[in-house]
Amino acid sequence: MLKIAYCDDIKNERDKIMSSLSFIEEKWKEEFNIASFSSGEELCDALETQDFQVILLDILMNGMDGIDTATKIRSMGKESLIIFISSYDKRIKELFAFQTIAFIDKPIDKSQLESALLKACEIIRKDKERIFTYKKQGKLQCIPIQDIIYFESQRNNIILYSTKFEEIYCDTLSSTWSKLQNVDCFIMPSKSFIFNLKYVSVKSDVVIIKGRPQTYSIGAKYKMDTEQRYMKYIEKRYL
Repeated sequence: MLKIAYCDDIKNERDKIMSSLSFIEEKWKEEFNIASFSSGEELCDALETQDFQVILLDILMNGMDGIDTATKIRSMGKESLIIFISSYDKRIKELFAFQTIAFIDKPIDKSQLESALLKACEIIRKDKERIFTYKKQGKLQCIPIQDIIYFESQRNNIILYSTKFEEIYCDTLSSTWSKLQNVDCFIMPSKSFIFNLKYVSVKSDVVIIKGRPQTYSIGAKYKMDTEQRYMKYIEKRYL
């Protein structure tokens, strides 16, 4: 079930979005979990306790506009895929086009919205399919990459911290990194840790796990690679 939020300060426009989503639901024969919001402030308040896979966001709104709302969403550590909806001038669209999943015209075109949602679903599907494998006591274990928070090296062992459990198994961090260095969401900021950028932010010389007070130093040897990976990840997923 796709969890979708849409935000527009004009009721008539919200009704049009809902109508288009209902049309796509029926066409796909799939039920969406849909929430409607009339302001950026209302949406951000809801995001304190909820998560949405896709957010349809109008740019021109009273109070917090769409850009301010998107900025706040990212500062909250939310990874929702954002689709901007607006009647903005074409040149402005070009400015934002490379930074968003999609940019949809007003009035809403059902086929354009469907294409954007298909693109979002493909990103979500690929995230779910990516798997990390490791061996524990001779048995192969698998975990979705999206569930991994970080790895910690401890002597001859690796501690894997996930959203669901902690696991200790015998391996080295360098071996772990060899499996992950081509995956765009991971950084290795020191010889002791590997982090999933989905769950952390990089500030100056430290890595911070979202929602936790601890900080983890970035080694001088790893600083340039860490910053480059972080910026590429931000450009691809957030902006």
